[in-house]
Amino acid sequence: MGSPAAAGRMALWSIELSEFDIQYRPRIAIKGQASADFIAEFTNAEGEEEKNPQWSVFTDGLSNKKAGRVGVVLKSPEGDELKCMIRLDFPTTNNEAEYEALIAGLDLAQVVGATNVVVHCDSQVVTSQVNGEYKCKGEKMKKFWEQTKKRIDGLQAKIFQILRGENEHADRLSKAASAKPMITIDKVLSLTQPSPLIDIVNIQEIGSENNWTTPLISYLKDGTLPEGKEAARKLKVRSARFVLIKDVLYKRGFSRPYLRCVGPEEASYVMREVHEGICGNHSGSRSLYILSPKG
Repeated sequence: MGSPAAAGRMALWSIELSEFDIQYRPRIAIKGQASADFIAEFTNAEGEEEKNPQWSVFTDGLSNKKAGRVGVVLKSPEGDELKCMIRLDFPTTNNEAEYEALIAGLDLAQVVGATNVVVHCDSQVVTSQVNGEYKCKGEKMKKFWEQTKKRIDGLQAKIFQILRGENEHADRLSKAASAKPMITIDKVLSLTQPSPLIDIVNIQEIGSENNWTTPLISYLKDGTLPEGKEAARKLKVRSARFVLIKDVLYKRGFSRPYLRCVGPEEASYVMREVHEGICGNHSGSRSLYILSPKG
């Protein structure tokens, strides 16, 4: 807190908070036994924590004459769940919808950083083809199989067939995705997919648009600088306040938390979600910073 910048910020906060009736009381000393109990409770025993914790994925896909629907449930090693339902806005078969669900589940697992995954699918055809027990018939099914194998190669993954009754959560999500308009379920990702994942021509790369973060990411990732000495110098100076973590751009905050940098579309989405009450009961205990490209 000795730096001039910190002292200035603290003075501003002092002025802002002076209108409130806030009293400061130092914390009383914690007894030694309480500290020992805390350390004993939250310290893992040697070898207790798994080096590569296992995630579980439950997938289900269904189709009708006009469209398909997908349900995915991703469970963390701690028991937390991430649920997703996807409406396939194109004609598809049951087996193709099951592959779409399987690929979506593997993509979600990669997004959250899971490397050890057990996938539960109620389709005998899909699980048997992926595990090499059945051969793929038809050019389209081969393409789905190839896309699935590409994702499995980057994971420690096992795929098992389960009974439909054991896949109830994913089945409910896939049925909800078939409603038009799609049913909104609290704490469930709802997406509409306009084309098959194997249709490479129609796939749009997410986040491919150029915005204010593009030159910063290019420089921090590949060392790419713009043309012109002055522009390059300014980018180098500006980049000192940013850091790239797993290809995601963050800005170093005043109190040293990392602030996630987003483009115009992501910022609009975040603002809409906040105003619609996505934070729930935590809205008073979380902070949201919306910064302009200039900081």
